[in-house]
Amino acid sequence: MDIFWLFARWLHVIAAVVWIGGNMILAMVIVPYFRQSLPPVQRILFLTQIGKRFEPIVWGCIGVLFFTGIVNLFDALDLTSLAPISSAFMRTFIIKIGLFFLLIILTVLHSMIFASRLAAAVENLDPTLEELPPEVKPLRSQMSVISSLMGVVSLLILLAAVALRMGI
Repeated sequence: MDIFWLFARWLHVIAAVVWIGGNMILAMVIVPYFRQSLPPVQRILFLTQIGKRFEPIVWGCIGVLFFTGIVNLFDALDLTSLAPISSAFMRTFIIKIGLFFLLIILTVLHSMIFASRLAAAVENLDPTLEELPPEVKPLRSQMSVISSLMGVVSLLILLAAVALRMGI
């Protein structure tokens, strides 16, 4: 049975690495590179294409994280021993779950609402424009805020995961 718990944790960590790591690579490597090398319209169009390719992977990771999270919770609770669950564990677990659902909400907002609006706003613009039209700038700012929040929440989830493993 230890192999089952090991596999469940391993899948959980892999899904987290792919989802959060992919977002971090986009935010810390790809977006800054495009910001320096492409005009804004072209950058938005490329990032939209990248996002569309990454989206099925993201939702797959969310599914894996949800189900392996439930499995891992049963392992952590150790229902066979009937030992009481520490309040520190439950507090940190509830924080982690809350952050997970917040990240899902932010992901929905980012990929299904703001990204679509921004892509639609630039799709008929000249890709070589050096500056976005005034009506598009607020959409890009909103996207930036949502992306930043996603990064912060992702890191807080990782902090909560480490705290859980440490019993904090």
